[in-house]
Amino acid sequence: MSWGFGPAQGASAGSLELGAREERSTMQRKVGRRGFLGGSLAAGAAAAGFIGPEGPRPPAVQEEKPKDAGISLPTGKLGKLAVSRLIAGGNLIGGYCHSRDLLYVSNLARAYLSEAKRFDTLALYEKFGVNTIAVDPGHLKSLKKYRQERGGRMQTIVQIYEDKNRWENPSWDGLKPRLDRAMDEGADSLYLQGAYADMLVQKGKPENLDLIGKALDYIRGKGCPAGLGSHALEVPQACDRHGVTPDFYFKTFHHDRYWSATPKERRKRFCVDGPRSLDHNEYHDNIFCIDPEETAEYMKKKEQPWIAFKVLAGGAILPKSGLQYAFENGADFVAMGMFDFEVMQDVLVAQQVLDSVKDRPRPWRA
Repeated sequence: MSWGFGPAQGASAGSLELGAREERSTMQRKVGRRGFLGGSLAAGAAAAGFIGPEGPRPPAVQEEKPKDAGISLPTGKLGKLAVSRLIAGGNLIGGYCHSRDLLYVSNLARAYLSEAKRFDTLALYEKFGVNTIAVDPGHLKSLKKYRQERGGRMQTIVQIYEDKNRWENPSWDGLKPRLDRAMDEGADSLYLQGAYADMLVQKGKPENLDLIGKALDYIRGKGCPAGLGSHALEVPQACDRHGVTPDFYFKTFHHDRYWSATPKERRKRFCVDGPRSLDHNEYHDNIFCIDPEETAEYMKKKEQPWIAFKVLAGGAILPKSGLQYAFENGADFVAMGMFDFEVMQDVLVAQQVLDSVKDRPRPWRA
């Protein structure tokens, strides 16, 4: 993940530079009772030359977890599953990155993420307390091989959708085989993919909402937690009106205080996964939650667990900033992509953030 962090729209250059310095300084100072670890990481990064405009980066090869490090992540319940509050994103296995107009990034990630590197990273997740990963159904065989070769016990939250060539005419006949295959291959929980659910709701057909409800009931009937993914807030809202209730929500959530965020007045409904514009003020793979305040307010009323994803806006927001915003504003879990060299520092930051979140508008729902 790229860790760039940008300003709120309209801020002055001086205030931006000052804000960036303050955030970097705060992140480096406030490491709490595990400060010696964060300091070691920063010192190691500086010694290796890994200092850029966003601050020190951890070294490319992580150290073994010290026995007395006190690194552990709290868990919450997703059905019968005990799930770490920080969930790994599936980018690790698929190699896909939201790169905006940096066309080489996904190729670079796929080249870096050999099978051995993926398995090493999965082992790091488990070592540092991340016990669940959100994946595409095509990744389940790779995870099965990892467990066989490394003995890992990583749990899965699997996104389900029909083959893209069926999206013009979605149907139960196209969706059910995908659900069955994922469960046959060992999925621990499933949810309807955000882009797929967005498409179903955007078409405005009542039968599409019936399809969502049927899928959720079918998953539940097989003994798995059944989730509803979305980028657009209209998806859970439409399901509410139609009497469709998931076991958990998998909803994008991030603030817009970064340079490439689409200006608020130019944001369009259902823009995520839509056409990419060459106009900087329009959508170009650069924003994934266009209404964070409205999302937080809506989710406040929900009693089901909420997994927030894209909390770093595809790498444009620093981990501390994105995690703080998500957990303070109601998320019960965060799904976040992490390369191997980011795992330990991201877990430390998540732990510090969770320790600091005391009173929040939305009660913990998991």
